[in-house]
Amino acid sequence: MGALLLLVLLFVVMYAAMIRPQQKRAREHQALIAAVEVGDDVMTTAGIFGTVTAVEADVVSVEIAPGTVMRVARAAIGRRMTAELDEYAAGETYDDLDDEIGESVSDDPVVGDDSGPTNGEAPPSETPPPGAGPATPGPGPGSGEPG
Repeated sequence: MGALLLLVLLFVVMYAAMIRPQQKRAREHQALIAAVEVGDDVMTTAGIFGTVTAVEADVVSVEIAPGTVMRVARAAIGRRMTAELDEYAAGETYDDLDDEIGESVSDDPVVGDDSGPTNGEAPPSETPPPGAGPATPGPGPGSGEPG
């Protein structure tokens, strides 16, 4: 009896964790595909950005550059960029987004940081590195004089 209860509990957890979210994503994608119209800026599932120029039954024509139109399956539309921009324009401003980030990102440099240059260069040293030879160049192959 306990094994059967464990099996049922495992199925319920798997349904809640895996199957239900996948069904929700599929419904959202179907709604997205149905809402695509001529003039929408879209991104395909392959990552190609363009503007919808024609919508047929299961084929969408997307202009990816002036004069370059490609035909893709309607299901290959991954995102409507126009809808995302409308949500951004209607909802939040940049200041709202900046407030959400808060203090986690700072534009000010760290004060008192003596760790050295941050551009990848080595800090200047007072002594030459080992094997560099004398501090003043003399005659020889490295001095510029024929040797």
